[in-house]
Amino acid sequence: MNAQGAVQSIRMRGWTQQIRECQESGLSIRRWCEENGVSTKTYYYRRKRIREEILDSVETGNAAVPGIWPTKKIEAPVFAALPMPQRNVSAVTVRIGSHVAEIHNGAEAETVESVLRTLARL
Repeated sequence: MNAQGAVQSIRMRGWTQQIRECQESGLSIRRWCEENGVSTKTYYYRRKRIREEILDSVETGNAAVPGIWPTKKIEAPVFAALPMPQRNVSAVTVRIGSHVAEIHNGAEAETVESVLRTLARL
């Protein structure tokens, strides 16, 4: 790491500490900035720069942002296909007076027969 990189690293550590202090203080950002002599514009700039550093390090696969992110090589994310829940769409809706019966797609034959027998008794 060259001198400029070292200075940047020290600066980012300080900014990270300030952001953490603000978040842990329980104060609003504006109030914390007033009490600590930091303009809100500066606060948001620093927070943005820290986030950019983290994202850059994750994108390159080298999560090494001293003081911000653990220093280790990270693996590419693995995605798995998950089954999507199917909406219960009524295939049949029967109304008899104030009674309503809905039979959904995929209903078992016994369920359909039971619903039809009940409807026949109405």
